[in-house]
Amino acid sequence: MTLGFQVALDHAWDVKRRGVEDDVGKRFTRYAFSSVAFFGLLIGAGRLPASADPLGEPLPGASAGAPPHRALVLTIAWGPAILPPIKTTVLQCSPLGGGTHPKTREACAALAPVGGDMSRFKPRVETFCPLQYEPTTAAAVGVWDGRFSLSSQTFGNLCLLRSALGVVGGF
Repeated sequence: MTLGFQVALDHAWDVKRRGVEDDVGKRFTRYAFSSVAFFGLLIGAGRLPASADPLGEPLPGASAGAPPHRALVLTIAWGPAILPPIKTTVLQCSPLGGGTHPKTREACAALAPVGGDMSRFKPRVETFCPLQYEPTTAAAVGVWDGRFSLSSQTFGNLCLLRSALGVVGGF
């Protein structure tokens, strides 16, 4: 949630500094604030899983013996913002594997050591990528080990993104 607020506030500050706002900026600001409000309502209304909490703490009543919930929506977007995405997939690791990611099992195994946090992936040194700056952002939002998870990372280009994320970004 904090990322959505930060992006919207950064945009609002930029608009105030420039004194102009284009139509795309208005739509983006409206979308960012409405998305944050929507997720806030879902959490408040209890529509998210019982073990998911935006503060990262398990909620009371989450069963201790049940397998941890691990499901993320992964997106790739051009530029430093996570919107609008050019690619989106759903990765469901547990309790049942599934979703729309082409390599669910491998992607879940790669995300397990970093706790579902895509910002902890780093590009491999042995990868040769063009020295062309085309920022590309990868983001993940969902539930990991019963806690709300939101992470994103911007790379210099798509080659660096693929180098860092490996099978996770291969959708």
